[in-house]
Amino acid sequence: RPSPNPAPQRACLRERAAYRRRSSRAPCRIDALCGQGSGAMLWPIVAWAVLPTGAVLSLMFLSGQTLAMSCASRVLHTPVRLGTLQLSLATLMTGLCSGLSALTYSSLRQHEARTEEMRDGPSWSQGVHMREQNQLKCFLAGRNYYMSLCGLILWVTAWRLKALHDSKQLGPPRVMARPVSFIARAFYIALSGLALASADVPMCRINYNLQLAMFVTPQKTFLQREMGQCEAVFRESAGGRCKEWCDQVANLSQERLATILSARRSHYLGRYAAQFFDDTRGVEQGDSRIEDLFQKKTCAQVLRSVDKSNVMVNWTCIALAFVAIVGAFSFASNAWYGRWYGGFGGAGPDWYDMAAHED
Repeated sequence: RPSPNPAPQRACLRERAAYRRRSSRAPCRIDALCGQGSGAMLWPIVAWAVLPTGAVLSLMFLSGQTLAMSCASRVLHTPVRLGTLQLSLATLMTGLCSGLSALTYSSLRQHEARTEEMRDGPSWSQGVHMREQNQLKCFLAGRNYYMSLCGLILWVTAWRLKALHDSKQLGPPRVMARPVSFIARAFYIALSGLALASADVPMCRINYNLQLAMFVTPQKTFLQREMGQCEAVFRESAGGRCKEWCDQVANLSQERLATILSARRSHYLGRYAAQFFDDTRGVEQGDSRIEDLFQKKTCAQVLRSVDKSNVMVNWTCIALAFVAIVGAFSFASNAWYGRWYGGFGGAGPDWYDMAAHED
């Protein structure tokens, strides 16, 4: 049915037509390759096809197995025809990742410069939405750049390993047959699994601190800048702007609680270790604890401690996680060799050989 007042409708149609004309004359922008618009379909292909394929082919060459190395060489030698041009798969993927790395690096620098301009400009405090949108684009450009760079490294490595394999400089190791102790293999497999399981406890703490730094600390910094005259205000007696500010602090405390629960859900053994640690301190994580904090402390005091974490415990967990993971790989290496010494991190050939004393 026609509109009784067609003037606004005609004005809207003229604006749309002018926008289409400007868009058709606009040059191709690099943003199309950085997670925006139709170019966003490219990056799932890079993440789930280009990167895993390059990693698998490199690992096949590094496996030292004749069949795996031959199959990887055949795959990389597969011809790809682009019209009258014929390239190998290795050449095509290396060129593709090189081009994407150059384009995404240019886009990353562009967004970083724009972010700096917005930070130094007079409207930095007002244009919060524009700032967040530009930071999102900067993050996507950085993610795509490092994905492209990782793909370039993987495919160049696979290409170089193929050249070494074709020239007979890379092949399976020539070793003499050696006895394998199945008791030693089972023993080291059990130790490797135990080390990986024990690493779950400190990894839970590390995951929690990383999530704090990502989701809680930036918002805490923003709220500290917006505190103003609300430093000595309690949430119950707050009013006006200070009440809104205290509500944001309460929401951030809920975000910290969600971070704790998320980290514990991701780690089975770490969850029970964290609960045991809370029981020893007499602490129960939940909404009631947050309400008690706001009754005893001001909103500013709660904000200052919202991302507080024991530094000594954090460094201890990092050290324990490192030892557990390295030990797990060391035990797995000895399990692969099937003997009581040798392999990565093994005790060496001078150690007491228990395999020689088995019945």
